[in-house]
Amino acid sequence: MANKLKSWKKLENLTERTEADILTLFDDANRATRMSYQVGGLFADFSKQRINVDIHKALLNLAEEADLEGWRAKLFAGEPINTTENRAVLHPALRGVGGSEEVKKQVRDMRAHMRKFSAKVRSEQNFNAIVHIGIGGSDLGPRLCADALAALTEPALELRFAENVDGASINDALAGLDPKSTLVIAVSKSFTTQETLMNVTAARDWLIEGVGDKAGAHMIAVSANRDGAEAFGVASDQIFDFWDWVGGRYSLWSAVGLSLQIAYGPDVFDQMLDGAAEMDEHFRDTPLENNLPVMMALTLIWNRNFLGYPSQAIISYARRLRKFPAFLQQLEMESNGKSVARDGGETVPTCPIVWGDEGTNGQHAFFQLLHQGTLGAPVDFIGVLEDAENRPEHHKALLANLFAQSEALMVGKDAKTVRTELEDKGLSEDEIRTLAPHKMFPGNRPSTTIMLDRLDARALGNLIALYEHKVFVASVIWNINAFDQWGVELGKVLAKTILTELGEHNSLDHHDASTAHLIGLARKSITS
Repeated sequence: MANKLKSWKKLENLTERTEADILTLFDDANRATRMSYQVGGLFADFSKQRINVDIHKALLNLAEEADLEGWRAKLFAGEPINTTENRAVLHPALRGVGGSEEVKKQVRDMRAHMRKFSAKVRSEQNFNAIVHIGIGGSDLGPRLCADALAALTEPALELRFAENVDGASINDALAGLDPKSTLVIAVSKSFTTQETLMNVTAARDWLIEGVGDKAGAHMIAVSANRDGAEAFGVASDQIFDFWDWVGGRYSLWSAVGLSLQIAYGPDVFDQMLDGAAEMDEHFRDTPLENNLPVMMALTLIWNRNFLGYPSQAIISYARRLRKFPAFLQQLEMESNGKSVARDGGETVPTCPIVWGDEGTNGQHAFFQLLHQGTLGAPVDFIGVLEDAENRPEHHKALLANLFAQSEALMVGKDAKTVRTELEDKGLSEDEIRTLAPHKMFPGNRPSTTIMLDRLDARALGNLIALYEHKVFVASVIWNINAFDQWGVELGKVLAKTILTELGEHNSLDHHDASTAHLIGLARKSITS
């Protein structure tokens, strides 16, 4: 277990002795510079974290004891570090970093196929809309990037998404579109995912109704199960492959991103790949003490395991990154939401709950808890320096709020300051005594600020790859497998059984009383 490492014990001791106030750490005039990192178009400032020099050193020692450098080498070499499935983990190879010669060839061929196909669709102009159907990793990454890339690039085709098995999802995606000019892209690694198959079936029926036997020309599949896609009726030359060494939540960089490449162009998609590759190379080649993803993960470890924070807030002060918290919920919690170590034993507390929204919306919703709640949560603030919306006054206000919130979380407001403010307003002593406790802010609440120079494809690639590698580093230190997801299986299996039972009237005695009652309620609704 991670807590058996010598550095873990040292960090526990340092927790008891660490400075109570982040502000005191700024007695070091070089702190902000020393705790800031720049990779490509991305800047990260960790100086508002409760980490001093001794803690930073001990965290680095912890990473060394956990053999992070060895695990990092295995990742890029393509060794099967996903041990429960005996699979390599090679999403960096999709960006051209790492992997065997065979893998590199597969990636080159895939990228050439994608580029040729997307260029053809864009030049022929037979389609004016794409409906991208997938769920989880087959949806969240493309959906995030579709929003973000629109900051600087006008999509050539309208891009819509259907992910949920709720009929509203596919209805909304198809509403108002003309099947004659719509391309449907079904994305499913296994091509057995219930939600995706139901939505693709509905889309296929819609196409057949609109274009008859030409529907096949409007259907594309992206899958590791070519046989399954062909059996569904997708033509062989309209199936784009990806491989079992690409986890779903890491698959954006593969043909899963085909809809993005068609909508925004092959060059823009390649720029995003280049940005991710830039972060890959930094992570692979940079010593741990100067390594940005390593610092991200070590900060997470410190806040989660030693300061005891159970959650992590992600606040994007960029509307076009508003899907980033949802994307990270899958990336982080599906990867590291584990309670079993690699060897099958117990582990320390692992992934915190990841949550958040866009700024400044969150300020008018949950920032009360962040500032004055009993515990609060560490925050990753994410912003963009360059205004892409041609609204300079709006952009200045946006940045002002971002910077003010991180400062306010740190400095707080003490009793003396509150008392002075209330006295200046002319309140009586009784009124001050009553009101002052409610106006105080504890402060000393940690945050990291990440700024993109501009919201372009390359910086977006930097940002996503940063968090991917952060997840990997944390998993190494926690001694867990970040690349399987057995926890999603049980509910899916039970759902298949219940789906059958909803249309039957047989006994439900094998269910618990609550579930049996709920199925009974649904049966009445379905048959009425």
